[in-house]
Amino acid sequence: MEELSWDPAVEAAEVGVQVSDGVVTLTGHLGSHAAKYAAEEAVRRVRGVKGIAVEIDVRLPNEVRRTDADIARAASNILAWTSVLPADRINVMVEDGSVILTGTVDWHYQRLAAERVVAGLYGVVGVTNAIVVQPSILPQDVKDRIARAIERQATDDATHVAVSVKDGVVTLSGSLRTWAEREAALEAAWAAPGVSAVQNNIRVNL
Repeated sequence: MEELSWDPAVEAAEVGVQVSDGVVTLTGHLGSHAAKYAAEEAVRRVRGVKGIAVEIDVRLPNEVRRTDADIARAASNILAWTSVLPADRINVMVEDGSVILTGTVDWHYQRLAAERVVAGLYGVVGVTNAIVVQPSILPQDVKDRIARAIERQATDDATHVAVSVKDGVVTLSGSLRTWAEREAALEAAWAAPGVSAVQNNIRVNL
C-alpha cells in the first residue's frame, strides 16, 4: 500500500490490496487503463511478491468516453507516430473500448511499446496484445545473449538460472532470491532478438 501511495501515477485510494502467501490481489475501480497498469507495475517492485492477481475494473468518466471508431483512429495515429514501431505491420481493432493489437514486430520491446502507447489513450478500457515477435536469430545465439544478460543483472544468482531455447520459445528455470530478480531475468530473456515467447519457471526463494 505504501508503494501504491508513493507512485503519483497510481490512484492508490481506489485500489484494494490483499496478500496471501506472497500473492497480491488488487481490487477496485480505476478511471483509465493506464492507471491500472501503473498499479500493477508498483506492486511488481515490492520485495517478497511472488505473484499478482489483478481484479481491477476500468470505469471511464463520462467526459472521456469515446466511440470505438475514435479510439481506433487515435491508436493507429499514435502507433504511426511512435518512431520505434513498424506501424505498417501492426493492426488495430476496437470493441467496446477494448483494443486488440495484431501483426508482427522484430523485437519484444516493440511489442511492449505498442501496448503502452495505446493503453494511455483516452477511452481505452483494456488492451489485448496479440502482436507476434518474428524469430530472426539462431537458437544458440539467443541462449548465449540471455545468459550474459542475466549475469549482468543478477550476478550472484545467475548460475542458478537455466536457459533453454526451442523454435524461438525461451524457457527459464531455477531459483532466484527476489521477485524483482525473477522479473529481471524475464526481461533479459525478452530483450534477446528473435524471442517469440518466454516461459518463466523460475522460483523465488525468500
